[in-house]
Amino acid sequence: MGKSRFIELMAKSMGKTATAKELAELNTFLEQFPESKKLHQVTDALKGNTKQADATKQKDISTKLEELWYKIKNTEENSGTLKNKVRFLFYWRWAAAAVVVLGIVSGLWYTRNTNRTDEAAKLVEHEARVPYGKTQKLIMPDGTKVMLNAGSTLVYPETFSKNTREVSLTGEAFFEVTHNAKRPFFVHTNKLTIKVLGTVFNVKAYNNDKNIETTLLKGKVQVELKNNLEKNIVLLPNEKLLVANQPQTNSQRSGDLREAKIEYQVITLPIVKVDEIKETAWLDNRILFTNELFEDVAKQIERKYNVQIVFESQVLKAEQISGLLDKESLQDALRIIEITTPFNYRMDGKMVYLSKK
Repeated sequence: MGKSRFIELMAKSMGKTATAKELAELNTFLEQFPESKKLHQVTDALKGNTKQADATKQKDISTKLEELWYKIKNTEENSGTLKNKVRFLFYWRWAAAAVVVLGIVSGLWYTRNTNRTDEAAKLVEHEARVPYGKTQKLIMPDGTKVMLNAGSTLVYPETFSKNTREVSLTGEAFFEVTHNAKRPFFVHTNKLTIKVLGTVFNVKAYNNDKNIETTLLKGKVQVELKNNLEKNIVLLPNEKLLVANQPQTNSQRSGDLREAKIEYQVITLPIVKVDEIKETAWLDNRILFTNELFEDVAKQIERKYNVQIVFESQVLKAEQISGLLDKESLQDALRIIEITTPFNYRMDGKMVYLSKK
């Protein structure tokens, strides 16, 4: 019987999974095992088959074997008769074998169960949903920090894989990605995928917005358009990428063909103070807008105040407005906009109706 077979039978016997035939085979080997064989030969043979066990377990096994060998040597020196010596040798030989086989079984169990746990963790997904009127902070498994804006959903795994870190976003989020050159971080949206290594950026990807925005503050990102996989757009700090999100209307199709072909646009942001960057003003629960359509600003107001705005006048949607909304109540916010753009409003629960004055 080879040493591998012996270890296998010992492991099955200790694990109570051996068949009657295997137990008989093991007993035959034990009966035929030479009494004069040195214990270190047995332990060396056994240790040669423990490569699959966990490294920490192996160190512990080696320590125990050394302790056993020390006890055996003392036993040999202090035993008065050959009979006692043989009895102690036999006892410690199999005690050592038991320690090693236990280590093998424990190591294999630990390795297999750790791998299973890791694989299971990758399959477990978390979904963070943020309602209107709220924001939420998250820390990813790798330490990456994420702030989610109102009306956003982020899906991420319990544990990232060894090669990549991937999340899916609907809505708006601000990322501070932990740097790891060997494990790129991917943010998937309905129209594009953003690849980063260690970066600070903002993604705005609401399904009902006209554009998907990626604003880079630090580092470098590569954006891949899902409808044009060969096109990779690299953003540098202080740049914003706009990607068309909504299908074109009939009027847009019949308009300027040159304008209709615009799929995306990279914009360099103006140099301003950190608290004056409108793309990240929401982090401080503010809305900053400059010459923007009332219709687009209304969507931000809906998310901030948890209301639904209904335009009873289509002309009002196209009005361009500017301003800053901070800690004002909804009524005060509407009055601020009303100063430059006259309109009437009425409220019915969470419904806000706007009409031309």
